[in-house]
Amino acid sequence: MHFLKKVLSIAVFLVSFFSIVLAVKADNLTASQFEQGYHYNVPRGFMNDVQTIWKGQDGYYHLLYLYNPQYKHTGDGTVWYHVKTRDFIHYENVGISIPKFNGVWYSMATGSVIHNTNHFFKDLPSSALIAYFTSYIDGVQQQFVAYSTDEGQSFTPYKKAPIMSAKSTTSDARDPYMRYNSKTSKLNMYLAEGDKVGVYESDNGVDFKYIGATSLNQAALLGKDLGTIECPNLKQIYDPDTKELKAVLFFGANGYRYGQTTGSYYMVGHLEENGIFIAEQQPKRVDDGSDYYGANYMQVDADSIISVSWLGNWGYSAACICDEYGECNKLGSLSCAHQLTLSGTSGDYTVANKIIEPTALFSNTVSGNRKVNDVEKNEGYAQLLDLKRWSRQNIYLQFSNNDITKSVNKHIRINLKQADAWVRIDYNTDNGAYMVSRASERLKDTTAKSNYEKAYVEASGVISPHDLKLHLIEDQSSLEFYFEGQNKIYSLLKYSTDSSTKINVETNGNNNLFYSLDNIE
Repeated sequence: MHFLKKVLSIAVFLVSFFSIVLAVKADNLTASQFEQGYHYNVPRGFMNDVQTIWKGQDGYYHLLYLYNPQYKHTGDGTVWYHVKTRDFIHYENVGISIPKFNGVWYSMATGSVIHNTNHFFKDLPSSALIAYFTSYIDGVQQQFVAYSTDEGQSFTPYKKAPIMSAKSTTSDARDPYMRYNSKTSKLNMYLAEGDKVGVYESDNGVDFKYIGATSLNQAALLGKDLGTIECPNLKQIYDPDTKELKAVLFFGANGYRYGQTTGSYYMVGHLEENGIFIAEQQPKRVDDGSDYYGANYMQVDADSIISVSWLGNWGYSAACICDEYGECNKLGSLSCAHQLTLSGTSGDYTVANKIIEPTALFSNTVSGNRKVNDVEKNEGYAQLLDLKRWSRQNIYLQFSNNDITKSVNKHIRINLKQADAWVRIDYNTDNGAYMVSRASERLKDTTAKSNYEKAYVEASGVISPHDLKLHLIEDQSSLEFYFEGQNKIYSLLKYSTDSSTKINVETNGNNNLFYSLDNIE
C-alpha cells in the first residue's frame, strides 16, 4: 500500500508538473509583457511579413500577414492570417485565411492577392480573390494559386500542384507580386530572384512565361548591392506638380553596404509596355529606421499609397527575448500606417512619407516651456526636460535658440528610458545628422543583442534651423519619429516590459524647448 501511494504521488506530481509546463508554454504563446498599446498585436505566437492590403466591399481595409501560432513549439512555419480595419488604428481579427500543410502546399511564405476583375479565371466570379504565394516544398521555392469567394476569410487551392518552381534548393524564386498589365491585357508576375526581380506574363493566370528582369546587383547599383531581394511590389504614382506618372518598385533588402540594416527600399523609374520595370534612380529607404520590414502597399488613388509593415528585424526579432516569466513566444506588431506620395523633380524623385497618427486617441496633454539658462546642467548638457510619463506617448518637441536672432546650435539629445530598455536620439545641428542608439536587457542571445544595439546615423535634412520641430510617437515596445517638414520616418523597436518612460531632453547648445505630451489611450 505504501508503495502504491508513492507511485500515485509521483504520478500526480508528474501530471501537475507537465500541466504547469504546458500552461507556461501556452502563456508564452498567448500573453506577452511586450504588448503594444495602440499598435496591432499578434493574437498569439509570432508574425512577420505583411501581405496584400485591399479595400473590401464591406467598407473595411483588409490585410494579411505571415503568422505562426505555435511559434518555437512546433517549428513548422507560417500561415496567412487575416485582419481588417477602418482606420489603420483599430483592428479586428478575422482568422487564418490560408492554412499550411493542406496536402497541396507546406507552410506559407509571402505572396499577393488580386481580384478576378479581369476574368483570368473564367470559372470564378469577378468578385473572387486570387492569392499567389510561395511555399517551400522539400527546400524548393514553388508558387501556388488559391481563390476565395468569401472576401478572403478562406481560400481554396485552384490547382493541386504548383504553377511554377525554382530550379533547385539553391535558387531564389519567391514572393510573387501580381499586376494586371492594361497595355498587353496580360497578368504580370514579379518574383524575387536573388539579386534581381524576374518578370513573367500569363494569358490565363496559371501558365506563365519569363520575359525579363530588373537587376539589383552590384553593377546596377553602382558597386553596392543590397543582398537578397525579398517582397517585391510595384505601384505607379502621379506627381501633380510635375504632371509625371512614375513607376515605383518597392522591395525588402539588406543595407549593410550602405551603413544600414535590412529594411524596405524603393526605386523610381518607368514601366516598359511588357511590364518590366526600368530604374531611373538609385535605391532609397521607404523608412530610415531599423525595424520597418516585410512592408506592403495599397494604392489609395493616383497620387497616394498606404503602407504598413511588420515592426521587426531578422537580426534579433526571432531570437531569445525574455520577459519576467522567461522566453516570450508571443511577439510581433504592425507599424503605424504610412501615407506615401511622390515628391521632387523629374529625375530626382523621393517617395515622401507621412505617418498616419492616432490623434483621436490623444489625451491628458501636458505642455510647457524650458529656458536653457533656467535649468541645471549635467556634464555640460542643460536638462531641458526630465519627467516620467506613460510609455504610450505622443511627444512634440520644438527647439529655438535663446538668442532669437540665431539658429539652434550644437547637439540636442532625446533619451527615452524604461526600466529595462533605453533609446537615444543625438541630433547634430551643424550637419543635420542624428545618431540612434538603444539597448534592452530583454535580449538574451549574444549575437541578437549585438545586432540590436548597433548605432546608426541618418541625415535628417534639417541643418542649423531657426526652429527645430521633432515628433515622436512612442508605444511600449516601439518608437516612430520624424523631423517636421522632411517627409521621412524612422521606425524602431525598443523591447521593454515597462509601461512608463522617463523622457529626458538635453542640449549642450543655447537652445530653449517647448514641449507638448499626450497619452495615447
